[in-house]
Amino acid sequence: MKHTAKVKIGDCVQFSYRKNPSLKLTGYVVRVLTNTIVVEVSDMMEEELIDARQVVKHGRYHKIARKQVKSKVS
Repeated sequence: MKHTAKVKIGDCVQFSYRKNPSLKLTGYVVRVLTNTIVVEVSDMMEEELIDARQVVKHGRYHKIARKQVKSKVS
């Protein structure tokens, strides 16, 4: 089955952290691959125990607007 990515590099996405699904992470897409995306979360991260880049399967993230991100950070 072919996955069509609905995000592109630079888009902001939100997803559940794989080790703790109740924790929602937000970051920017830095790479779009066949079955996954790579997301940079270091700018919005409070926990230093979480890796700065996360690999997320297609269908496990939601694209969000940049103004939603700015209001969460401030």
